[in-house]
Amino acid sequence: MTGVTGAAGFIGQFMVPRLLKAIPGSFRILVRSRATQGLLWPNTMQGDLVSARDCEKFAEGLDCIFYFAHHNFPLNSNSDQFADVQANLLPLLQLIHAIRTAGRKPHLIYLSSGGAVYGSGQTRVPFDEEATCRPSNSYGVQKLAAEQYIRIAAEQEILNATVLRVGNAYGTPLPEQRMQGLIGVAASLAMAGKPVTVFGNATNVRDYIHLEDLAEMILRAAKPRTSFNLVNVGSGVGHSVNDVLNLVGEACGRPLEILQASTPEANALPDWVVLDIQKAFREYGWRPTIDLRSGIRILFADAANRQA
Repeated sequence: MTGVTGAAGFIGQFMVPRLLKAIPGSFRILVRSRATQGLLWPNTMQGDLVSARDCEKFAEGLDCIFYFAHHNFPLNSNSDQFADVQANLLPLLQLIHAIRTAGRKPHLIYLSSGGAVYGSGQTRVPFDEEATCRPSNSYGVQKLAAEQYIRIAAEQEILNATVLRVGNAYGTPLPEQRMQGLIGVAASLAMAGKPVTVFGNATNVRDYIHLEDLAEMILRAAKPRTSFNLVNVGSGVGHSVNDVLNLVGEACGRPLEILQASTPEANALPDWVVLDIQKAFREYGWRPTIDLRSGIRILFADAANRQA
């Protein structure tokens, strides 16, 4: 049986239909009770990873777990670091404990952050999986700590694990007030004819990965290669915030109105993060197929089709 956490989130909602189609067998999908409205997937279980009982019920009989759950964003994670640990690290540890109790040694696919764990690339050389990690905010610290707890659990033979350090994922419009997901938020604002607020330096460079390419890599990672593996998932190409906004304006058919916001959290964001993705190709035969301009155009076309 396959389990999914974080199914109601940005990546989770995109992935669940693809997992149901691609992976044979039964599923157990865990969503928090407040997030179940409108989710019509089979075997959806209401629960919370902070609950030991819910974790035990969820983990029972699972052979594979896709862990998409996470709360908070890089821009707000430092505001309450204690709450950040409670929301993100403790639920994972609760689930690992439940997995130990269940005793089935499932394969855990965990989505970490290629944009937050490494810090800033002063040498402008793409980060490979062996690069030193120096996260600049609590979001990155929690992701890095989660990786290490998962590694320890794998070494103790509680589970097998594949950790995917994902770049900046995009592919669908996102809520206008969301604090993460530049492309999806900018697209929503552009379609509504509203200005786009840029937090921090618009010359900051990131590695963007379309959801379709990410989904393909997640599916390829479903079968474990080793007891613990760590793989970057991105495009291997950097684009500045300015580049992104220009492409969004191009796809929208008009230049965007840009507002600049400066906060301590935004100003502390890394200025350059690009991922080395050679390991993903070497071990999984995976390469991204959608470049940034095409991906943004696809996003707008899909949104127009849904509104038609």
